[in-house]
Amino acid sequence: MSARKDYSHLFGSSVAVLLLAVLATPVSSERLGIKCGDNGAFYCHDTDPGSFTRCIGHELYLFACPEGLHFNTLSQTCDWPESADCGSHGAKGKNLKVNQIMHDAGKEEKDGASASASFGHSGGAHTPASATVSGGDNPWWRPDDVDPKSWEDVNQLEEIPFDGSSVSVSASVSGKKKAGGSGNSWKDISSAAEGAKSVKGHGHSHSIAISDTAEKRPDLENVQWHEGPCSPSECKPPNCRCPGTDIPGGLSPKSTPQMVMLTFDDEVSAAYYGYFQRLFRPGRYNANGCPVRGCLFVSGSGTDYDLVYPMYAMGMEIASHTLSHKFPHTWWATASYQEYVDEVEGMRKKLVSEASIPYEAIKGFRVPFLQVGGDNMYKALYDNKFTYDTSMFTGSVWEGSDPIWPFTLDYTVPEKFCQHTPCPMKQYPGLWEIPVQRWYGVDGISCAMPDGCTASGDSQEDLEFLRSNFKRYYESNRAPLGIFVHARWFHTEHHLDALDRFIDELMSLEDVYIVTPIQVIEWMKNPTSLEKIKSFKPWSCEGSEGWSQ
Repeated sequence: MSARKDYSHLFGSSVAVLLLAVLATPVSSERLGIKCGDNGAFYCHDTDPGSFTRCIGHELYLFACPEGLHFNTLSQTCDWPESADCGSHGAKGKNLKVNQIMHDAGKEEKDGASASASFGHSGGAHTPASATVSGGDNPWWRPDDVDPKSWEDVNQLEEIPFDGSSVSVSASVSGKKKAGGSGNSWKDISSAAEGAKSVKGHGHSHSIAISDTAEKRPDLENVQWHEGPCSPSECKPPNCRCPGTDIPGGLSPKSTPQMVMLTFDDEVSAAYYGYFQRLFRPGRYNANGCPVRGCLFVSGSGTDYDLVYPMYAMGMEIASHTLSHKFPHTWWATASYQEYVDEVEGMRKKLVSEASIPYEAIKGFRVPFLQVGGDNMYKALYDNKFTYDTSMFTGSVWEGSDPIWPFTLDYTVPEKFCQHTPCPMKQYPGLWEIPVQRWYGVDGISCAMPDGCTASGDSQEDLEFLRSNFKRYYESNRAPLGIFVHARWFHTEHHLDALDRFIDELMSLEDVYIVTPIQVIEWMKNPTSLEKIKSFKPWSCEGSEGWSQ
């Protein structure tokens, strides 16, 4: 097999700071001959492909991409030079005129008026022009002089409206190597391409391939009730699967790709944005040459919606984690059917209206606190045509048993696979469940999620913790491993360092794929061996015909 390409040398210490560019003080737009509008979009600089501009309050702000990247107006990110549209007319290198204006602007700024650049918003604090992305003692993925505990407060960040009226957008995203991410406030840049059924290019797309089979499920009143335990002879893919440890399709462990899911619960805010950029930075590819991808289970409380679409554009799956994330956790056990509809479907609609995520792309759900709500919850998911839930807690208290593969709810679920009540008593054909399986800490005590296990002392201990749990899957039946965490876990830096190193280790294994939950479901519907997995369309860089953005 061919070796994987590593592009990290192009970027040095700023590799993951995809759109966390240096923001200068405002300068006159006339000085650069740029007409200043107030629609909130980012534009190419007229001569410098490594710089770009944005107008806020009729003032022009200059940004600079990390070294080695050019700006791409199609994705509104700093991108690989061959993929970016800025500089396509032959502009190369840093423009001296721009550098001089940024330098002059820095000298004109009042002493003490500058602050460090904020993740995710250009309407936040500004850095002096002389600042560098990686300056100071903080890690390169954190802003200087900002207490991480204060990042959660995004109430003062300015929201810049964007109607897309003056942006010309193509329905294609070109380029062979995408720099997957962005970090500034912006709205849906694809309004001019609305109605396009796919986003395609001659290289890597950030689209997630999904199918629409769940849209065709019948009303519950018209489905046939299955008596007794699930029967593998009657429950077959693509739309039915019994709970169990057997490998789908009769594959052997050695011929089964080891799927790993990286998911993050709760709000998307400036507090966590840099973490995601670091973990999913450019140059991280699966063995099929396509970018590694994760999933955000987004809750409404505390979310800065301007930060959600850039994550979606870089290939992250976006899923519902309820609108309110109410306390206490017992509320979710007794919530009514309508309350679940309001929370689950309400969050999906909020992501559509506020973050411009396509409705049909939001396929999954996880309940807060893993506190399932019985039939009220599952009927709400079924009726609103969600493809999967990932809330059921399972696994043995002590390490030793094989992991459980995802399954459908065509039959009543045994208690073994739903250990946190109230569990559903009815049947929901075609609705998938990706179980939340116990992890085992370095002390052997089990927990529901990695961030719930006994605290570790350093990154090496964390790395051993990740490795040991991975081996339970990789060396047994290769059921999909879920690394399901809350992004606040990374406020303790060695947790982030360990996961970052662990991703590198996974990428060195040709039979391991870091994929999204919906990509796992697509594989479950059509089990594909390692021999053929590189041509498996739902995991392709371009996506399948069933995907639309």
